[in-house]
This record gives sequence, C-alpha cells and structure tokens, in this order.
Amino acid sequence: MNSTEKLFADFPGLTQKQWKEKAIDDLKGADYEKKLVWKTDDGFSVQPFYTTEDIESDFLKNQYKFFTASSERTWINYTEIKVEDVQKANKLAVELLNFGAEGFLFKLEGNDIPDFNTLLNGIDVNKYAISFSIYKPSVAFLSKYLAYLIEKNIKAMNVRGFIEADILENLVLRGCKIDITELAEIIHLTKSYPNFQSLTIRSHAFVNAGSNTTQELAFTLNKLVDYIDLLSEAGLTPVEVINKLQFHMAISGDYFFEIAKLRAMRILLNSLMNLYGCNASVKILSSNSVWSKSFYDPNVNMLRNTSEAMSAILGGCDALLTYPHDYSFQEPSPFSQRIALNVSNLLKSESYFDKVNDPSAGSYYQESLTKNIADTALNLFKETENAGGFINAYKAGLITEKINKIRDLKEKEIAARKRVYVGVNKYPDLQEKTPLDSHVTSAHVLRPQRATKLFEELKSKTIVDAQKSGKTPSVYLACFGDLAMRKARASFASEFFGTAGFDIIEEAFFKTSQQAVEISSISEADIVVICSSDSEYETEAAAFATKFKSLSKGKLLVLAGYPESIVNELMNSGIDGFIHLRSNAIDVLTAFQKMINP
Repeated sequence: MNSTEKLFADFPGLTQKQWKEKAIDDLKGADYEKKLVWKTDDGFSVQPFYTTEDIESDFLKNQYKFFTASSERTWINYTEIKVEDVQKANKLAVELLNFGAEGFLFKLEGNDIPDFNTLLNGIDVNKYAISFSIYKPSVAFLSKYLAYLIEKNIKAMNVRGFIEADILENLVLRGCKIDITELAEIIHLTKSYPNFQSLTIRSHAFVNAGSNTTQELAFTLNKLVDYIDLLSEAGLTPVEVINKLQFHMAISGDYFFEIAKLRAMRILLNSLMNLYGCNASVKILSSNSVWSKSFYDPNVNMLRNTSEAMSAILGGCDALLTYPHDYSFQEPSPFSQRIALNVSNLLKSESYFDKVNDPSAGSYYQESLTKNIADTALNLFKETENAGGFINAYKAGLITEKINKIRDLKEKEIAARKRVYVGVNKYPDLQEKTPLDSHVTSAHVLRPQRATKLFEELKSKTIVDAQKSGKTPSVYLACFGDLAMRKARASFASEFFGTAGFDIIEEAFFKTSQQAVEISSISEADIVVICSSDSEYETEAAAFATKFKSLSKGKLLVLAGYPESIVNELMNSGIDGFIHLRSNAIDVLTAFQKMINP
C-alpha cells in the first residue's frame, strides 16, 4: 500500500444523517431522544455518537494553539503540607522529595510567619517549585520570603511557585470582608519574579458546593474580572494583573467533562484576555475536589484520584496536586501522602502520559464537548456580569441559588442511585462501623461537602443508634421461586440495605413460599425482604404477608420489586414497604431507620 493512500479509501463514507437513521431503525420504534440522548447538568444534550460534521474547523484552529508544538507533556507534581510545626513540616517535605515531589504547597493558618531557613532546610529553591497557601494576602509574609531568597542568592528567574490567598473565595466560604490593599502590594513586589505567581484564583468553593462544570468555569472567570476591577482601583493595569495570574482548578469525577473543562477554560480565558489586550500564558494547577470523595470505603478515593489526575493531565494542566485519599476527613498519613504523589509518578513513568501532548485533540466527542461547555459557560459568565459581576451576584444570592439548584439535583440522583459512588450507594463495605463527625456551616455561604454526604449521614446514624442500643438493624432475605429473579433481587436488597449500614444476616433460599414465611418469621431479623419474581408475587405475596404478620412480632416486611397492579393489595395484606430501582434510597432507608428506632 502506498504511504500516501488513505486507509479504507475504498469504502464509502457515511453522513451523520445516515448513522442516525440506522440507529433509529435498530431501536425498532423506541424513542431515539429518550433512549440514546441524555441531558447534562449544564443544560446541553450529549449525543450517542459524533462525526466530523460536529466539529467546526475554526474552533479546532483556536483550540490547538493553546498547546505547545512539543510532542511531550510536562507538569509539576505538587504535594500539600500543612504547617503547624515548622520543623515537622520540613522533615515531611524532605522525605517526600524521595517520592517524586517536584513542588510544595505549604498551607499556613493564622498570621504566623514561619522561619523559612527552617521550613526550607534541605530543599533547593532553584530546583523545586515552592508555594504557599495563606489565609489572606500578607505583605509581611511575602517580604520575609523574598528576604530569604535574597539571603540565599536565589536568582529571580529561578524562583518558581505561587502565593494562594483568594480573597473572593474567603467571601463565599466564610463571609469575609474584601480588602484588596495587600494583594495589590504583593503583585507589585513580585513583578521582577517572572515565574512566581501572586494572584491565585481557586474554583474549589463552587465544585465542593455541588456546582456543575459550566458554573465552575463561568464564576471563576467572573472572579477574575472582579479582581481586575478591584486591583485597577489600586493602580494596577489588567495586563499587570493577568501576568501574575494562576488558576487553581478543582477536579471532579466526570472524566471526559473534566478533560473538556480545562480545554474550554483556555478558550474562554483567551477571549477574555483579548478584551484586555493581554497575551499572557496563564498557568493552571489542578487538584482533587472534596465533592468527589467519600468517607466510607475511603480506599476507593485512590482510584478516584487516579481518574481525576488523568483528566487534568489530558486536559492540559501545568501542575498537578493529588490530595491524599483520606484528606477530606482526617489528617493524612505518610502512606496516603506517598500514594498521592505516586499517582502522578505512575501516570508519567508507567503509563507514559508525558509522551503525548494533547492526545484527545481531534476526538469528535471531546471537541464537541469542549465547545458545548465553553459556549454554555460563556452565556452564564455574561449573565453574571449583567447582574453586576461576581461580588454583586453573590451578595444578591444568585450564585448560591444556582449552585444549590444543581447540588439538589445531584443529591436526588445520588439518593436514587442513578449516580453511582462505589462503596457508598453501591457496592458498600458491610463491615465498616465508624460514625461520621458532623459539621454545621452557615447557610449564608457556600457549603463544601462530599457528594456522598446524605448516604454518609444515613450510615453514620445507623452506627450511632447501634452504639446506643447495642444492636445494628438486621435484614433477612427470604428467597423463593424463579432462580434468576430471586437471586437478582436478593443481591439488590443486600446492597440496598447495606448502604445504610444494616446487617445482612442471611440470604436463604426456599423451595416454597410457605417454608420461607414460616422460617423468616421466627428469625432474629428486624426486616424480612421477600425476593422472588413478579409472577410469583401475584399469586403468593399477599398470602405470605398475611401469614407473616400473624406469626412475627414487630418485624417489618419488605418486598423487593414493585408489582404496580397489586401494590395496594399487598400493603393491605401487611407489606410495610417496597424497594426497587426507582426508589429514593435516602427517603426509604431513613423511613426504615425511624420505624426500627422511633
């Protein structure tokens, strides 16, 4: 075959219309839109397939220019270290150098300024990116760090890293007042340090409160515009502000959306910079969100971290901060910190993610998704600007209202188990018996939380009630009839009640419903679940319920399934509830908790 010939050139091409007609034909009368098209949280539809007709050539040209011509990818492997004891923080940082740390984000609380000679002892500032997360902008903090750099004869060109003190994030998380004075001075002081960024804008407050992708992008860019406006009053030009800008973007679990999100961010940011007459190369640091993590079965968070890191790298992040898998609920252990760093090491050294630059470029689906996210985010950005900008929109409650609406939708789908969180609302670890600490946050600010919050609270209540009463609610699965259906429904029921921390004491199979009712009614269980087929429910479930209630004392009787035509009859016979695929697990399980422990 000649190298200039196109593979499959002898085969006729198919249009998008032809593909769709074939899909409709294969559906045999089923509705194409309902079966194959789904609508995102962001408000646009995702098609079952994409072709070259979905990609606009002008869009591709604009997209590609944000990536370098190099065939390889580079990113800084960051780790975060909380500084409470300076010597301990330094010791940990030096240890983590052995595990592939290329940058450090030292997180400091309060107004104390550390001794940098102690904090950075044994760490070559010429070689590693050194960054700081502080509660609010502090000229005194920066001045002391710059004095340390001068003392060590570190050239300004070699200083890499950033200061993170997002005033507007403090506004939405804590209700703090806005004072731009020290931030403006910090930007002035760092002008001669080209690789040290002094304005870091975070998106975590939005993501951790339950926002969708376009809300995160739009509101983060709205924050930038308000920063530019505020800092202009302090004498800084837009170009001066953008030159010292870095974004710190949260990563969530929607794999392809997270890839497209960073690509869309580059497009939107470029359009915004053009309006200000700026052509800076803005860095993006990506780190994991709290929203996508779970308290129960926390080792699954390692897998989530890996998937999220892949999205961030493929999306084009300049730096990656993988948080330890247990950081959302406890002080990370040395083991979890090492594993977090190894996510990046594994993707680079074993999976070769550093060998190809922008591998998703040209993907019909990915490019279309990028454009949809960019267009939708731009519309929301404009809407927020028309409402007076980020600060005014937030104070008017518009931003919180929009995010809460999406969060409520997500929680509803999580409760119905349409959105799966492994180890929490599906495939739970039935042996976990650790209660969850609860924290109350003001309703006037955005509330960071895990997506699994409702299930965690549900399971935690079961554990706490059991500690008080000395007994965990138990479930007995009474199975009879059709082999395939009884096994499927027993598996479903076991998982369903397991998400609330109930004990599954037995999965018993009987030859007849008569045997099942006699033995299950005298079991030690609090709840007995009938597991069989719909046809057998029609002929035997009512009699089962009547006899069960006459034999048992205080036990709840549940049916796995929902035979709609006989539901009322079954309830009149003694069935206390139904569990099925359309059940809102949170509502149903909460009701059972109350029945068992009034």
